[in-house]
Amino acid sequence: MHDWLSVLPSDHPGGEGDAMRHAILLHRCFDGSEMRWSDALVARTRRHVGGCLTAVEMTLRLDLASAGSLHLNDLPDALCWARVRHDPALLGASLLAHMRDRAALGLMGQDHAFADALEESAPHLGASTQEALVALALAQAGWADAGPDETLLRADMPAEAMPELVWTAGAIIADALLSAGQPPADLGLIDRACSSLLARHDEHHMPFAQAALLAHRLRAQAIDDAQLLALARRRHVLALLGIAADRLGLELPCLVRHMVEGTEQTLFTLCRAAQFPREVAVRLVLGRRCVARGVDDSVLVDYADDYEMMTLAEARDALTLLGLSAPLRIRLAHVRARTHHGL
Repeated sequence: MHDWLSVLPSDHPGGEGDAMRHAILLHRCFDGSEMRWSDALVARTRRHVGGCLTAVEMTLRLDLASAGSLHLNDLPDALCWARVRHDPALLGASLLAHMRDRAALGLMGQDHAFADALEESAPHLGASTQEALVALALAQAGWADAGPDETLLRADMPAEAMPELVWTAGAIIADALLSAGQPPADLGLIDRACSSLLARHDEHHMPFAQAALLAHRLRAQAIDDAQLLALARRRHVLALLGIAADRLGLELPCLVRHMVEGTEQTLFTLCRAAQFPREVAVRLVLGRRCVARGVDDSVLVDYADDYEMMTLAEARDALTLLGLSAPLRIRLAHVRARTHHGL
């Protein structure tokens, strides 16, 4: 089946392609059948959306509990997730894509025995770096949770993704209260509770930030191929992507999105540009198969055989557009897509 999502431009808010991508992602995560994304990724994406929404909803309810004028006890539990399941389009494109990326990272690392992260860290790493690796594993542990969708999941979102989650939850609660006869004048309490929650949000101890910290420490130690291989064999996927982002001067969320949505050949190119050993590249590509269907094994073998033949300059040149500022990258993707389709 042809995968229309893969040919649509990435990350251009408000554009025609963005709306199409959003609709396709919603269909796949909430009502899809045949798709490029694996059933496991679809289920895990729903788990992240439901768990994080429920966590934010509970926090807002606790913050608002002292406001006796709000009839929160009259509202059902897990209200926000139930509403989103009924009307998935309440989720914005960027928030849904972020949840999918988190889910993909969790799936790619879940076969890794968690005890290895605590007891068998990569060889020859300093004590502080091993501590950072353990902290990253602990921070990311919840991403592999496979419980019921509405069960709480820590909303450890980057600062740019958290506002949409919080305001969406706040709006759903406010709408339910209005429908139950709550006076509109009381909704300012929800507004202030959402603002307070966002003000308290600290991303510095969350997985993306921990991965960036680990990469910074490893750069100072001049990590070698043996250490990179040890990380790959233990499926420390986010750690490896953090190292790649640090080496290439790219934003980690952008690199993760590129890894999730790109082709296998794109992922090989990314690894070559980051100067990863061939085995690390192969392990990352094979690990991503739990997330998305791809090319036949014979084609992967050809990609792997050609890995060493690709020069560093060629690989980095292929990733040049990822280094542009987000606004230009977004609009350029939109313009190029329309040019490609003769518009």
